[in-house]
Amino acid sequence: MARKTAEENRRNILSVATRLFYRQGIRAVGMDAVIKECGVGNATVYRQFATKDDLATAYVQSRADAWFERMRQAAGEHGDARDKLLAVFEVLATDCAVPTYRGCPMLNTSTEFPEDGHPAHLVAVSHKQQVRDWFRDLAADAGAEDPDRTSEELLIVLNGAYATAAVLDGPGYGERALNLARRLIADACPD
Repeated sequence: MARKTAEENRRNILSVATRLFYRQGIRAVGMDAVIKECGVGNATVYRQFATKDDLATAYVQSRADAWFERMRQAAGEHGDARDKLLAVFEVLATDCAVPTYRGCPMLNTSTEFPEDGHPAHLVAVSHKQQVRDWFRDLAADAGAEDPDRTSEELLIVLNGAYATAAVLDGPGYGERALNLARRLIADACPD
C-alpha cells in the first residue's frame, strides 16, 4: 500500500475534522476522535496540525474560502450587480433547506471561541468583514446611494438567516431571507 503524501494526509485530516466540527461543534470534538476517524496515527495528525487550535483555525479558514468560492461562482453567473447580490441569497436559501444544515461555520466558531485573540475567532471575524466589503462593492456597482449601509443591512439579513435557520424552520427562513434581500436590493439599488 502506497504511503500518503503530507498534503494528502493534511486534506484527509481537515476533511474529517470539517465533518465532525460542523456536525458536533469544535469544542465537543477531541483530537482523539479526529485521529480515530482519520485512521492515522497521532504523529501524522500532529505533524500537520500541532494543536487543536491550529486544526480549528484551518477548518474555519477552509470553510470561509469555500463559501467565497461558491458565492463568487454563483454571482459570476450574472452580469448585473443587483443579480450578483441576489445570487448569494439564492444559495443561502438552498443551503438552509438542507436537512443537515447546522448554521454558519463562522458564526458557530465565533460563538465557541469568543476570545478576541483566538486564531479561529479572528478568521471568523475577518471572513464577515470580507463579506461586508464584497457586498459594499457590489452595492456600489449596482448604484446604491449608500453602499455601506446596504452592505451592512444585507449582512444582517445573511447572518440572521444563517443563525435562525439553524434552530427553526431552515427552508422557511432561507426563503424569507431571500425575499428580504430582494426588497432591500430593490430599494437600495433602483434601476
